[in-house]
Amino acid sequence: MIVRVRDVERLCASYGHVQAAALIDKFHAGLNGIGRENDAIERIGDRKFAVLLNGLKNRGHATLAARKIERVARQTNCGDGALPDLRTDIGIALCPKQGGEPHELLRSAEIASLDGRHNKKGVCFFDEQSARQLFDDWGLEQRLQAALESGDLSLHFQPKSCLSSGKIIGAEGLMRWYEPELGPIAPDVFIDLAESTGQITELTEFAIQTACRRMSEWNEVLPDLRVAVNITPSIVTSMDIIEVLESATKIWNVRTDRLTLEVTENALMEDRNLSHDVLTQIRELGCHVSIDDFGTGYSSLAYLKEIPADEIKIDRTFVMGMLNDAGDYKIVEHTIGIAKSFGLSVVAEGVESEAMLSELQILGCDYAQGYYISKALPAEEFADFCQRHTASLK
Repeated sequence: MIVRVRDVERLCASYGHVQAAALIDKFHAGLNGIGRENDAIERIGDRKFAVLLNGLKNRGHATLAARKIERVARQTNCGDGALPDLRTDIGIALCPKQGGEPHELLRSAEIASLDGRHNKKGVCFFDEQSARQLFDDWGLEQRLQAALESGDLSLHFQPKSCLSSGKIIGAEGLMRWYEPELGPIAPDVFIDLAESTGQITELTEFAIQTACRRMSEWNEVLPDLRVAVNITPSIVTSMDIIEVLESATKIWNVRTDRLTLEVTENALMEDRNLSHDVLTQIRELGCHVSIDDFGTGYSSLAYLKEIPADEIKIDRTFVMGMLNDAGDYKIVEHTIGIAKSFGLSVVAEGVESEAMLSELQILGCDYAQGYYISKALPAEEFADFCQRHTASLK
């Protein structure tokens, strides 16, 4: 399920940003306090949590779990005993019916949480018909087009650290959409929407142009910083991306080798020959190519040796489990070894602790990304973070 803290702006106005953030941290601790041994509770945003509940037998048990989470929210206090009326929107998706893969399950739960918010339900199960009605009711396609034209979309930047030097050498640009009336819309929701409506080309161009503009602005303080932008299956099988890259790097006078395009394994398999040609041209232009969510897709080792890529990113699910699960540890260890044998750099996603970072260093991983280093930051905060981080290394 997805648990989203509601009315954060109201909390900030009433208690201040620092106290509001502390309240959400307390709620997080409360969630961890009610979790069972095999449950997984992860913070996936400033106000949002993903909760994986194993072994529930039916919808009734899921509803009871959601009500328990609501009770934790109501009981979260300000430290002086005052209860600030912390409220949540909870979206529930059931595996495997509403998603066999983790990203599918999360997307369904995310849509359910939006549906619940829209209909003021508080707790809402995913329903395909309701999801379609939600998009129609909210006019998301039109709102997304307006956001592209008005500037309501933004790019946040999650730092990527070099494990040998500790320096911040790059960042992943992550799209954010704060809709004035509806509040934050999850990337999985609006990117899937853009794919289905044909708006994904405009969305991708916006991301690449914004990444290049920011690198240009940061050129004096971060002259060698590299920024990665995600591209979807329809983009990686279209030669139009080459023109977009050429245009953006020329307009903002950014070296092409500072731009990385991230593409998932599954996207590569939709049209192997065409995606191979597109990635080859991207690299010939000077940009780097990264294979995202490595280990969760279906590409074979035989195909891996042919992929025109510079690095692979180990999926966060393996990294976050590597210290407690021997299978996850072996996957991380072997993936690093395989990548090195093909001359590829390796990025570990989902690094949440110093212990993870240390173990990845021992295994020979090149770069790390995750909450232990930093969450994704607004552009206005990112350069300051990098400069403070660099100063701390001296």
